[in-house]
Amino acid sequence: MKHFITVFCAVLLSMPALAQTTFSIRGRVLDKVTGETLPGATVQVSGNGQNTGSGADAEGGYKISGLPAGTYTVQASFIGYKPNTQTVKISTQSVVVTFTLGSDNASLEEVQVVASQAQERSTPVAFSAVNEVKLRETLSNRDLPMILNETPGVYATQGGGGTGDSRINVRGFDQRNVAVLINGVPVNDMETGQVFWSNWDLGDVTKSLQVQRGLSASKISVPSVGGSINVLTRGFDDKKSVLARVEGGSNNYQKYSLMLSSGQLKGDWAVTVYGSRRTSDGWVDKAFDDAWTYFGNVSKRVGKHSLSLTGLGSPQRHGQRTFPFYSVSMYSYEKARELGVPESRLEKSGDRGFQYNPYWGTLDRYTLNNGVKTSNGQEVLNERTNFYHKPQINLNDLWQVNDRFFVSTVLYASYGNGGGSTGLTSGNSSTLTQRNGQTDFQGIYNANIRNFPTQRNPTTGRADTLYGQPRAATAMLVNAVNSHRWYGFVVGGDYLLSDKLTLSAGLDGRTYTGLHYREVRDLLGADYAAPINNANAPAGTRLGVGDKISYNYDGNTRWLGGYSQLEYKTPLLSAVVSATLSQVSYRRIDYFQKVQADGSPVQTDWARFKGYSLKAGANYNFTEHDNFFANVGYNSRVPFFNQVYTTSGLAYPNVRPEGITSFEVGYGINYPSLKATLNAYYTLWSNKSTNSYNATDGIYTSVRNVDARHAGVELSIAQEISRRLQLNAAISLGDWRWVGKGLANYTDEAGFPIAGRQQDQPVYLNNVHVGDAAQNQFQLGLRYEPFRGAYIRPSFLLFTKYYSSFNPETILDPTTSTDSYRLPTSRNLDLHFGYDFKPVLKERVRLGFKGSVLNVLNEFYFTDVSNRSSSNTSSLDLLQAFFNRGRTFTLGLSATL
Repeated sequence: MKHFITVFCAVLLSMPALAQTTFSIRGRVLDKVTGETLPGATVQVSGNGQNTGSGADAEGGYKISGLPAGTYTVQASFIGYKPNTQTVKISTQSVVVTFTLGSDNASLEEVQVVASQAQERSTPVAFSAVNEVKLRETLSNRDLPMILNETPGVYATQGGGGTGDSRINVRGFDQRNVAVLINGVPVNDMETGQVFWSNWDLGDVTKSLQVQRGLSASKISVPSVGGSINVLTRGFDDKKSVLARVEGGSNNYQKYSLMLSSGQLKGDWAVTVYGSRRTSDGWVDKAFDDAWTYFGNVSKRVGKHSLSLTGLGSPQRHGQRTFPFYSVSMYSYEKARELGVPESRLEKSGDRGFQYNPYWGTLDRYTLNNGVKTSNGQEVLNERTNFYHKPQINLNDLWQVNDRFFVSTVLYASYGNGGGSTGLTSGNSSTLTQRNGQTDFQGIYNANIRNFPTQRNPTTGRADTLYGQPRAATAMLVNAVNSHRWYGFVVGGDYLLSDKLTLSAGLDGRTYTGLHYREVRDLLGADYAAPINNANAPAGTRLGVGDKISYNYDGNTRWLGGYSQLEYKTPLLSAVVSATLSQVSYRRIDYFQKVQADGSPVQTDWARFKGYSLKAGANYNFTEHDNFFANVGYNSRVPFFNQVYTTSGLAYPNVRPEGITSFEVGYGINYPSLKATLNAYYTLWSNKSTNSYNATDGIYTSVRNVDARHAGVELSIAQEISRRLQLNAAISLGDWRWVGKGLANYTDEAGFPIAGRQQDQPVYLNNVHVGDAAQNQFQLGLRYEPFRGAYIRPSFLLFTKYYSSFNPETILDPTTSTDSYRLPTSRNLDLHFGYDFKPVLKERVRLGFKGSVLNVLNEFYFTDVSNRSSSNTSSLDLLQAFFNRGRTFTLGLSATL
């Protein structure tokens, strides 16, 4: 009887399988590099007497049902990608098959950054990619770099809080030392290496964002140390579409955008255009935002050529906040007390909130008539604003010469116009007086409007005031203009020597002219301004609004670089050896120094520097799921323009190229539902130069010939726990320290040496932690679909071991050297959510809703600490810092046709 019951139960359990005579194959189709879903991809099943197929849905998912048990060949394909084929055996249950498709280089989809994208299980570098879905769901109203905080080894902040003023740091190297490319074109400033994110609002047109840490795979002679960031915008879109979005949120944030894509037209043409309008009051006091954005792409296939013309720009104005002269207690007494600041050192007019911005004030531009004062009402005036427009045009040509030879050419031009406003006194100081914690515009106006000239009375011997005569400005507002004219090209070719060996080579040429001057913006009640630092101004010159003042010079940069690379590639082993060589020349033309005898302006001789890099790496795939990679390299990087000349035109002595040695190893696991990478790196930066400013005495310090060591480990994990739940996590642990000692030189604001201060003063930085970014990072994120079309994405970030910047001139004695201040641990939780409605109007229109709550817990923590005060001392009340934004939200609606 017992055996009968056992057999009976076994039969019952097997009946569903016996009853099921057909099964299904389901899964998703993804981009191999970014992990982005590929809606519309085709999945074809053949074999066992079957020949059927299906298209991937809006989330890249597919399902093919009605298949009897047997062996099948399943192929996934998508325009612009290489097909992927798998063999599947069905026995007693349905199966899940996920496809990852690699791009087809002959497609216009790869107009952007050809061969500069790292490939999984092939390229021997550590990298992370952000796809279009994640960008759309989590960027919110933040600057593009902020989304990269979920990448191991990356620290991004919003700086002073002005829109577009974000900065990013990779492995302890700031964005001046991270190569940023948009569609294969370098965009780091040619003179300072900075990246000004306010020049673009690319979140809505970015297809993917890839961060390559350490030795990047970019085939261009870029001066990167920490890595590279490749921004890929939309190119050839095969389907016609119209996308309209409306967004709103905290601080009166509003954005309206429209995108039109023609799809593939007759004659292999395709056109995509985009425009947006964005305004906000800003989460920092008076840090308003007012921007337009435009983007256009025209693509065309002509025989073996794929052509693409892209234009983009974002004319904008926004209020800014630079580091204040006040301490932390000006923001919050509570935070100051947490630091241990005694009650006696708290700012008496402080505790103004974390949105506090000292760089604005109120002004009544009253008039005086025979001593009678007539008010014109109060206005709010910003001391610090940024205004800029940087249109950029790229022409890309991909030429598939034959089956073995491929050539990519990019021609580009950029015309930047604008700058930032600041204060200026008649003594050439940019520090305006403050009253009650705000810029004292009224006090300055009062002084200017009463600043009539005087004349000694020969009878009384007294200085009589000459009422009614023109009044000189004691202080004013000026625009610090930093326009440029930039032209360049990038030409590269790949030649297939054999099925396993590819030779690549190319040239990178750039010419850049920077136009730098201050111009009078607002005389604040005065009638004119006297010339400052202009040796060519005739005696008695009076300057009005729009006239140049304080400095006026051009910076010329000429760049020519080349690269060569040999790549060996098999299914098991990939290896690469590459080298770059660059020649960079700088020249400075000063229009305020006394003109030469022939009347021409003073200009320096060309300062020429040679840079080069050598790197090699290999990736070995142990199995179809496990791989190991390693790379090593050396980069002799030329100094930036502002490390060669002071603002007064003086050449810094003994400027030498900086040397960066880097080594990295990593291990990867790659399954359809699990991706993980663990890597370790070591970078030694020799002959590094740093610059700092001490607001107390107005001294600029330049330290050169110091070394820095950056080492660490990084772990990233992406796990598809179920069809509805995905997890991503990142951990990075770093140890970044200065090594040895450096040499300091001291100058004033105009760049002249400080009298009485030793030049080439030794400073002892050995073993001091490198500041300005968190060295340890922990991130955990989820994406959950509670029901079809809906998503919820919480993301938690924790940063620790963050050391502040510091003034190196305080470390003049090795016996009393101290470390920089270690900031408290910071924690942040963001929440993103949305829902895509079912298509309406004959399934032609898709409506979507999305929202974000940033800093859900409304916690406040340090994001940036100035090196303008001695933050490597125990005087914590001197810390000058920025905090994060408080809890804010955005909501958006979209319609896609």
